[in-house]
Amino acid sequence: MKNSLEAVKKAGIIPRLSLAEQIIDEEGNKKGVRGTGFHKVKLIEDKIIMGRDYHSGEERYEMHYIVEEDGIRKYYPTALKGEDGQLSYLVKKMSEYQEGDEVMMEYKKRGAAGYIDVWKPKDMEKIEERKSAKTVEKGEKKQTEIPVVEDEGTIGKPPF
Repeated sequence: MKNSLEAVKKAGIIPRLSLAEQIIDEEGNKKGVRGTGFHKVKLIEDKIIMGRDYHSGEERYEMHYIVEEDGIRKYYPTALKGEDGQLSYLVKKMSEYQEGDEVMMEYKKRGAAGYIDVWKPKDMEKIEERKSAKTVEKGEKKQTEIPVVEDEGTIGKPPF
């Protein structure tokens, strides 16, 4: 909606960078979280603000990363400290980069929890290849094609 977008811009509201989304079944029950893929963003700035823990509702310090994705400014919030009281992994990782750097951000699963992976692409062609990997429809599932490697002869006996 064009007018709504213009009103949001005039109000100075920055949309959130969505790296993950809630999975909800047909009955409306929450069934977990899935990543939205990797996002190429330009780092603009970071701000420490007072926010609220979404589980407990308690106030806490948060880091808001202001980024630019596809020419649109967005923010990504994260807790400044983890449950152990130490600086969070994401804050430590982001300290390796400078304002103006282009990085890739992606939500990844690790067991029951997830984390945000951040890396600086060394070769953008490889990133674009990964992004445009061919998919094959099989029923309702999509599978990524795996290239076939030709057998180049026997390797010999294993050393054990």
